[in-house]
Order: sequence, then C-alpha cells, then structure tokens
Amino acid sequence: MDRLTFQISERVDYLQHTISPYIESSTRVARNALSYVTNQSNSAFSNLLGPGDGGIPFHTWISWQWSWFVGNCRSCFSSFQQSLADHYSELSHSFGNVVIIVQQKCSQLQTVLSYQVFQKLLSAVDQSHIYFLLSGVAIGFIIGIQIKQNVKPLTYMRALVCNSYAGAPESISMIDDMVAPSSCGTEDVLIQVKATSIDPMDIKITFGYGRVIRNQYHHYHKTHGKILLFPFVLGRECSGRIVEVGSKVQHLDVGDEVYAAVPYYACGTASECALIPAQWVAKKPRKLSYEAAASLPYSASVVWNALVHQASFNEHSTPGKRVLIHSVDNPVGCIAAQLVKAWGGHVTATVSSRGMIAAQQLGIDDLILHDGQHGDSDTLLSSRSKFDLVLNTVGAILHDSCRPLCRDGGLVVSTVASPPASDKYGLIYGSLYSMWLRIRLIFLKDSICSSTVISKSVLDEISNLVNKGQLQPVIERVFEIDQAEQAAEYAAKGDHIGKIIIRFRNRPLNRMEGLA
Repeated sequence: MDRLTFQISERVDYLQHTISPYIESSTRVARNALSYVTNQSNSAFSNLLGPGDGGIPFHTWISWQWSWFVGNCRSCFSSFQQSLADHYSELSHSFGNVVIIVQQKCSQLQTVLSYQVFQKLLSAVDQSHIYFLLSGVAIGFIIGIQIKQNVKPLTYMRALVCNSYAGAPESISMIDDMVAPSSCGTEDVLIQVKATSIDPMDIKITFGYGRVIRNQYHHYHKTHGKILLFPFVLGRECSGRIVEVGSKVQHLDVGDEVYAAVPYYACGTASECALIPAQWVAKKPRKLSYEAAASLPYSASVVWNALVHQASFNEHSTPGKRVLIHSVDNPVGCIAAQLVKAWGGHVTATVSSRGMIAAQQLGIDDLILHDGQHGDSDTLLSSRSKFDLVLNTVGAILHDSCRPLCRDGGLVVSTVASPPASDKYGLIYGSLYSMWLRIRLIFLKDSICSSTVISKSVLDEISNLVNKGQLQPVIERVFEIDQAEQAAEYAAKGDHIGKIIIRFRNRPLNRMEGLA
C-alpha cells in the first residue's frame, strides 16, 4: 500500500511538472490578447463612428483582428500538439485529427467573413444606422435602470422552520433569512405575528405527516417565493395585527387584532409575518392578550369539529348529556371539557396526577386518575353510568376500550387525526394522487379536504364563548422568540398540559437587495 501511494504521488508530481509550462504559456497568451484587444478597441470604435482621413476602415480592422485570432489559435494548437507528441504519441495523433478539422472550419469561416462580405455588409450601413443602434442601447439602459428601481427588494424575517423529516426536535430550527411574503393575494391577509404556538400537529409534521399534500399545496401557493421542499414554516395558529388585506376581503381591515389557524398542509404561522387566506382569520377575543389568543384557534377548531360536526353537540342538544373525555390533560382535552360544560353537559375525564390541579380549575364534574398510581382506571370507568359521548384525545390505542363505555346509540369520537393515506402511497399511486391534487388546485381553486374544518365562523363562535367567560385558554409556558428552539424541544416531549407559546417581539424587517 505504501509503495502504491508513493507511485501515485510521484505520477501526480510528474503531471504537474509537465502541465505547468503550458498553463503559464496560456496565461501569457491570454494576457497579451486582452492587452491587444484593449488597445485596439478605442481606435476601432472611433473609426466606426466616423473615421478621419488617416483612420483605418472598420472592415479592414475587423479582417485584421480575425486573422490575428485565427493565427494565435493555430499557434496554440501546434504548441500543444507538439507537447503531446513528445509524451503521448497516440493521443497526439487523435488530437491532430481534431486540429485539422478545426482548422478547416476556421478556414471556411474566414472565407465567409472575407473582405468582400464585409465590404458588401458595411456598404449598406450608414451613419444614421449607427446612431439608431446607439440610441437603442441608451434607451434600453435607461429602461433597465428604471425597472431595477421599481423592483421590490426581498424581505427576510425570522421563522421557526422544519429542515427535514428526521423528527423533532432535530429537524426544527430558528432562522433569520426566511423570505417574507412580498405581496398579498386578493383573498388573503398579511399578519404581523405577535404570538404563535407549537401544536402537537407540528411535531407530527416533522416526522413527515401529510408531506405529499403539503408539497403539492406549496407548489401552487408560493407564499415564500421559490418552491422548496425545505425549509418550511411551522406553527398551526397565531395572533397578531393585520398590515395588509386583499381587495376581495370584506370582514377585516388593516390594523385589526386577529387570530388565525391553518391546516396541517398549509404554510405555518411561526414567523414574523404570515400570509393567510382570510377564510381562516377572525378578530381575536377582546379579553385576551396576544399570547392567550394564540393558544386557541387550532385546538378549538379540532374540538369544534369533534363535538359539533361529528357528534352533533351544541348549546341546544348538550344539556343533560354525559361525556367522557379521555384524557383531559392536553390542550384539546382542556378546551373540550370547557365547551361541554358551557353547553350544560356532564363531564367525566381521565387525568394524570400532573394535570389534576388544572383539571379541577376547569370545573370538571368527575375526575379519574389514569397513571396507575391510584387504582385501575378501567375499573373505575366501568363503574360509572354509560356515556352519550366518549371523546378520545389520546389516539387509536384507546379506541377499542372506549366502545364498552358508551350507552346504546352513543358515539366514540377521536380528536387525533389519522395519517393521510397519501403518505403511504408508493411510486405509482403516489404519482397518480399528486396528479389529482394538481388538477384540483388548478381548476377548483379551493382548499384541500382536511379532517379539521377551519373557518371564520368557527373562530367567531370561539371568540363569543371567550368574551362571555365560558372558555379560557390554558397555557403551559411562554417562550421568547430567541428561545424558539428550546420551545420546540419542550413541546417534543409531549407531556405538557397547556399550550407552548412563542412570543414575537417584532422588529423592522431586513430588506436586502440583489439576492434571489
């Protein structure tokens, strides 16, 4: 191995020593050519504009330059061929054939660009044509300067993004150079974000949840300029102030304090500015701060979908109904318990010892510990009367155990979204599904179907409940923008009861020109 390494290094040194003279020669030739062209250009250009009595005609000067160029090319080819002949005879023979062909082509081209052709060409050109050409160049230059001045420079902002599908918290980072939305669509609003949250759905997204649908949606909704798979902004909900509204938006105006939620496939809200369709935005509750308001929209939409759209619960049908929430020590469970209580229902909930105090403050009628330290929770649940509704906030692992707890005609509803089938499609079915999504987005111009319905009307209902004092946010911790990565790591643990909030202290956005 040592001998082989020595032979290789020796061969490399030999090649370097052989090639270095030709590199120096080529550099010298290029330097001389550049100097010659520079010296000749001024006199040639002056002759082009109007040669004097002693000036050289333009076509003669062109013919000289072409002859000089062809001569130098032939000299370089000959020198290189001779060098190859000394060391590599076979390669020299092949290179010689190439040189002959190139020389033939150069001779043909030189014949075409002969003195007679130049003479005929230039005889049709008078001084007015030259002035016209120079005027066009000047006008084009002025127009280009004007266009450059009118181009809106790119704006960069801070954002919490996902860099890969490696999972949280490894794939989550805070960046300062995310391209901010440059314009507002006719049905969109541009929000200066004051606070946002990290939802459990964001953690799922970092593992690839909904990646096929997200890629297609981003392709036709270029919120942040170039279409890139990574990075993309996280965050399912936010609160802030509107700084721009689309021409077709009627219910919102610049300066309104709003809160918003977005589906899992849409561009996130964890950035200094968020461009969001107006149908997902509503005025925030008057009584709440930005941080408190940012904890409600997405989780409340999930709960509203489960209770109202799937179980048909509302303020008229809920009184007297028995509801089991399994479990209540998470953001969705906290909101669900408050809604059922506000509508007059009886709430039984399972809760861990860590969430007991928070659950008691929500006014839940019957609390059952399920952490294994205080008896068998299944036995305690079976001793209760049957329930009209069992709300499963944990996932499919508890679905079978929830069914025996329902009375005849009762329902089991899960608030945990199942993975989209498109995430499991292979190459063939995945390609067909992507094609169908593209057709839908091109011709139907609407949102992709989602298990959670997000709308202004739902957010308005939530605001009314908050303003009446029937619903309050539950917040675990509030992080500053500089602690966003710590917030993501904390959220990835999955043992928090309330929402994880990131507070944005807005700064003037960094406008940078000349970058794409």
